[in-house]
This record gives sequence, C-alpha cells and structure tokens, in this order.
Amino acid sequence: MSNNWMEEENTRAVELANTGKTTNSNAPRLVMSKKKATLRRNVKSIYIQESHALALDKLAFSQKLQKGKTAPELIEEAIELLIKKYKAEF
Repeated sequence: MSNNWMEEENTRAVELANTGKTTNSNAPRLVMSKKKATLRRNVKSIYIQESHALALDKLAFSQKLQKGKTAPELIEEAIELLIKKYKAEF
C-alpha cells in the first residue's frame, strides 16, 4: 500500500459506486424500506365524562390486543360519524 491509502480507498469507492458493482457480490445488501406516511395530527383538548374515558380506554386496549385501530384512529372515526350524523361540512 502506498502512503496515500485513503485516497486510493476513496477512488475505489467512487469507481464501485459509479459501476454499481460490489467487492463481495454474495454479501447481503441493505434495502431501504419505505415507511407508510403518517397523518399529521393536531392536539385538541376535550373534556368528557369519566365513564366515557374509561370506555374509550377499554376499547383502545382491546383494539391494541387485536392489532386493530389505535386510540387516535378510533377518535377520528367517532368524529367522522358525528360529522355525518349532523351533516356538517369539513
């Protein structure tokens, strides 16, 4: 190896990147997975009866056990039903 081994490694890395080849083609390659885009949510404080809050907590927990909807998704679904019921525009 020469004294300028870092320059040689950089040159080799650039050549491999440009050609798309690897030094070990049998090695596993890291594949980036695309995440599902999450909805942007705003925090809104609401005051509800304790019995309703407990019922929501129980429902959210049962959905969590079933790998179902999350608590924010359940709340959004409830709000959508209210909007449909009262025929409000959003």
